[in-house]
Amino acid sequence: MKVGRIQSRWAGLRTFAPDRHPVVGFDQQAEGFFWLAGQGGYGLQTSPAMAQIAESLIAATPWPLEAATAAQLSPGRFLGQAA
Repeated sequence: MKVGRIQSRWAGLRTFAPDRHPVVGFDQQAEGFFWLAGQGGYGLQTSPAMAQIAESLIAATPWPLEAATAAQLSPGRFLGQAA
């Protein structure tokens, strides 16, 4: 395959949830599947908080964030089944 011209130099995946908020938590329809997605290009900036949130949900440690609840980040919020 010959590449004649580079059309874009952007390399990376920017995922967004429909409400533009991160998706963090266990999938209620796929046992054992844990979502950590939808950082929308802010993954490096939010990774410390997302790691603490994931730990809280997986290991049942205290919730680390005052600005959002587990229900607000849950993948179940799109199915009307938050947290």
